[in-house]
Amino acid sequence: ELAGRCRFGSTEGPFLYLKGNKFKDKKKHFNEVLIMADRRKLLETLQDVIDEPGQNYPRAFWEILAKRCIQSIHLLKPLELAIVARAFDVHQPRLKKELDVFHPIAAQVCNANDVPGLAIIVLADVLPRRLRVSKEELGELMRYLARRSADVMWEIPPSHAVGVVQALSAVGVRDPSLCSRVARKLHMHLQQEQEARPAAEAAVGPEEIGRAAAAFAAQGHRDLELFRCLAQAAATSLGEGWEPGRLEAAERSAWQVLESLDSLGIEDLPEAEPLRQALKFKASEGDFRE
Repeated sequence: ELAGRCRFGSTEGPFLYLKGNKFKDKKKHFNEVLIMADRRKLLETLQDVIDEPGQNYPRAFWEILAKRCIQSIHLLKPLELAIVARAFDVHQPRLKKELDVFHPIAAQVCNANDVPGLAIIVLADVLPRRLRVSKEELGELMRYLARRSADVMWEIPPSHAVGVVQALSAVGVRDPSLCSRVARKLHMHLQQEQEARPAAEAAVGPEEIGRAAAAFAAQGHRDLELFRCLAQAAATSLGEGWEPGRLEAAERSAWQVLESLDSLGIEDLPEAEPLRQALKFKASEGDFRE
């Protein structure tokens, strides 16, 4: 009888499994909520935003995202800072001044010892357009990016390296050392393409030739070997059978090369004479057709 009462008073029974679940705490993944997102969730959200440039996100979303990015800015690496900058640059949300992410990004980048080439490409493109600072402060930032880009020039493609030079010229900064490195890189690629590749497969297209010439002219960089290659590449592009749109781009690039030579005071360049003759022929051909 005593043993029966003990068995009746024990906790064992057919509904024992209900007792454990009743008091079991549910896991709360606060890191998956944007307002308390961790670094991984924050970067995933930013990448999703970049992948959907046409998506309209509500203002509250951008306010929360900007606050979280500013709070976590000290945890982000330069490449991750570039992702933040690109996300806000693509969608251009209208936020209050205290939610401006570009100023904290610039401050954090300047404290970094190593900045990869891909981050420099993005930051040199975005920050000069979005950063609300004085021209002197912007110039200091661009000088810093120029020094870092010179250290990782092997990571930056020629066309993007020219873009960095253009960004420097846009804010009135001249960097002869960076121009020399970019000129050597571009010169090497142009020589390799002229020897081994047709113009249609070239890494430096006809549009990039004139842009490069204008960028070095704005920096006052007189590199005769580079401009010889640019003039030859521009003349070759004019002789290719491009479709109408690409042919117009090749003609614009050719004129940019010649204008750059004139602005730098480079005269009697033998490689420029075939380019002038080709442009004269194109102009006379156009007049004949009209």
